[in-house]
Amino acid sequence: MKGFGYGFAELGINCVEIFLRLHLLVFYTQEVGLNSSMAGLALGLAIFWDALIDPVIGYYSDRVRFKRGERYSFLPWGLVFLCVSIMGLLNPPPMESMTAKFLYLLGFSLLVNTAYTCLSVPYSALVGDLAVDSHERSKLIGWRLAFGNLGAIFGIAVPGYFLIARESKPYALTAWMIVLLLCVGTLVSWYTALRYNRPARQGQALAKFSLFQPLKNHSFMPLLAAYFVANIGLTFNSSVALYFYREALEFSEKEITAVLLLFLLSFTISIPGWLLLVRYVPKRQALMWGVFILGMVSSFIYPMLPPEQVGWALLWASGVGGVLVGSAVLLESLLTDIVKAEEDRTGQDELGLYFGVWKMVGKVSRGVALAVTGQILTWALTKQPEVTHFRLGLAFGPLVGSLFILAVLLLWKLSNGRSAVK
Repeated sequence: MKGFGYGFAELGINCVEIFLRLHLLVFYTQEVGLNSSMAGLALGLAIFWDALIDPVIGYYSDRVRFKRGERYSFLPWGLVFLCVSIMGLLNPPPMESMTAKFLYLLGFSLLVNTAYTCLSVPYSALVGDLAVDSHERSKLIGWRLAFGNLGAIFGIAVPGYFLIARESKPYALTAWMIVLLLCVGTLVSWYTALRYNRPARQGQALAKFSLFQPLKNHSFMPLLAAYFVANIGLTFNSSVALYFYREALEFSEKEITAVLLLFLLSFTISIPGWLLLVRYVPKRQALMWGVFILGMVSSFIYPMLPPEQVGWALLWASGVGGVLVGSAVLLESLLTDIVKAEEDRTGQDELGLYFGVWKMVGKVSRGVALAVTGQILTWALTKQPEVTHFRLGLAFGPLVGSLFILAVLLLWKLSNGRSAVK
């Protein structure tokens, strides 16, 4: 199965991302003993570097495909690079000075982020090399998102298991498990790409690298702007979620885990439904309605959820919310449609560059959201439970919902006359 084989690598790739987001700062501040301000600075610099190199790696994956007819050669090299970097990052030697700890974290964070980009950007762009039409590209992206959700569960569960078991080196053991998932998943996807890779298009020579080239595409820019705004909403939602469930709704840790796992399950199960829907409804229209309804539910339902009643949260936040977030599969599908239309016009393979810019903007929007989150939480968390409940409800509800609705307004600017964006 082409879709299964292609999507398998995302299991390990997303496991890495979720694990590092949740645990890396905690590991270096509590286990290694690095000052939290210095740790935050090191990770911030690494994310900034990561965003900068995304388009560069994407461009060179296009260049390799143009010259040699394949992009999948990035996968085994990126895999080795990432595995070695992760083992170094999570197995630091004993260090006495804060400066040494800071430089070690900074150095290996730069290596891990570079390796992650060398693997993830060409891998994402492979969807255009394997699929023959828009519908098949959507199916491949759906498989990738489904395995990504499974990887998120592993990224939460694996370190949690070793921490609960009180192992002497839980993060070092987690590193070995992540490396195993990465190796199995990436090699399966590499073999799938080797088997199903389509020849590169025979067109004019690949243009020189230009970050502004995709920004001149009038169909791409509204989609990119909508993604930027929606990703701020999603990042803010995920950052505030634990505070909302703990402080405002007063859920136990088991109840919170149930809400999060059901959300991921609903998200995953809904993906085939969205792919079936776009056989009968224009893709852009289905995406707009999905995001708009998500914005309305966030704005009006979430602030009304009653405390200590997990059933309502399971219904709306996990069930309905998970299904609506599943419409995200159509966002990347629209992206590939737009790029393929541009490639047909220019005769050049450009999907790697576009995915690089896409991921760069995603990381910038995540940074913006995280910067704002701290300020909002300072305002929302008070010593008065009723005030905290009300303010967290506003932050988790109308604030996030308004960002989703704004993203829909930006999507509206996509031209109905272009077949790539229907």
